[in-house]
Amino acid sequence: MDMISYIGNLCERYSIYYNMSRDVIILNESIDIMAKFKDVHGRTFLGPKDVIDSYEINEICYVKHIENINVISLSDFTDFLKKAVENYVEPKRDHMCTYITGVAVTQSNINDELIHIIKRFKYSKSYLFSLHGWSEIRLLVINPDKEQIITNKPGKKVIKFYSF
Repeated sequence: MDMISYIGNLCERYSIYYNMSRDVIILNESIDIMAKFKDVHGRTFLGPKDVIDSYEINEICYVKHIENINVISLSDFTDFLKKAVENYVEPKRDHMCTYITGVAVTQSNINDELIHIIKRFKYSKSYLFSLHGWSEIRLLVINPDKEQIITNKPGKKVIKFYSF
C-alpha cells in the first residue's frame, strides 16, 4: 500500500467517530490529519438532571508524513506531541484522561536504532495527583510500503485501528 492511499484510508476511518481536519498548521507544525474524539460518561440518580458523577475521555490524533525519518525528525515529532499535551489537554474535575496519538507515516526504512527509540518512548502526565486525570502519548511510526508498524507500549492498544 502506498502512503497517499494509506493516509486517505485513515481519513475514512477517522471520519466515522472523530471530528477531523486535514492539512492544518498546529504549533508551527504542518499536520496532514488532526482528529479529535470526546466521550463523556455519567451516572444519574432518578432523572437525567440528577447527575451523580461523570467523567470524560479524550483522544487527539496527529498524523504527519515524514519523508525521511531519522533520529532528529523523530525527536522533533515527539517534541511537538509533548507541546500538544501542554497546550491542548484541559484538566478539570470531570476529566479522566486524554490520549495524544502521534502517527508518523514514512516511506523510508526504519532502522534498528529508531525502532529502539520508538519502543522506549514514554510520556505521561498527571494533573492534581490524578484527581483531575492524566494524559499519555501514544507513538506510532508506520511504513505502508512494507506494512510495518512500530509503536511504544501505550500505542499497542490502538495498533488494530492502524493496521492495513
